[in-house]
Amino acid sequence: MTTLPRHSCENHILNALPKTIYEVWQDHLETVFLKEGQVLIEAGKSSAYVYFPLDVIVSWQYMLENGDCTEIAMVGREGLVGLYLLLGNNSTPNQAVVQTSGWAIRIRLHVVLNSFNHGPEVQRMALCFAQNLIHQMGQGNVCRQHHSIEQRLCRLLLMILDRQNSLQVHKTHEALSELLGVRREAVSLAAARLMKEGLIRYTRGNIEVLDRQGLEQQVCECYGVLQQGQKPLCHGLPDQLYTETI
Repeated sequence: MTTLPRHSCENHILNALPKTIYEVWQDHLETVFLKEGQVLIEAGKSSAYVYFPLDVIVSWQYMLENGDCTEIAMVGREGLVGLYLLLGNNSTPNQAVVQTSGWAIRIRLHVVLNSFNHGPEVQRMALCFAQNLIHQMGQGNVCRQHHSIEQRLCRLLLMILDRQNSLQVHKTHEALSELLGVRREAVSLAAARLMKEGLIRYTRGNIEVLDRQGLEQQVCECYGVLQQGQKPLCHGLPDQLYTETI
């Protein structure tokens, strides 16, 4: 167990919690390292913990019967993993998988539920983040229907950069194709065009972003819409709850 001082971490929700709630949770907070590919919550199952990412990135994925999967939402330091369980469900319809290795803070589900059931502060936090997640899922569907794979790849890379402190994205083309729900060959062609324009450098399993501003010029409008969604969605919540990451 790690006792964390107030406002010591990068997770926006923990930093925005009222002091009284944070003090109740403080002795229950545990810092853990999560590895890429680790399944935090299986589809149809529950979890004993709620996770607050620091620099780890978690992918909510829909798994088909044939084993194929597609990312439907991404969660990083702006949010939490375990929302379905806070909103009264005994399980989650999708699986939560670590997309990029890193650190998170976890806390027993029953501790969060106790605060959730006895006051409005945690309820409002959860509902505000639920709006954020729904917004991301909806915009992602629009993006898949109307924008090119190259634009969608730019959006994915920028969303990952927003949730970490590095310009390195450790992903193979195969992993990117799974996240985007497209064929590997399509990702390879899109990445080749971005490399030709000097925006990224790719070596097997690693993408280095050379020109972030250039990616922002190439990306579709969905990225800007999603950035706006990182701002406070509920009146009265502290601004730092969903501070836009840059």
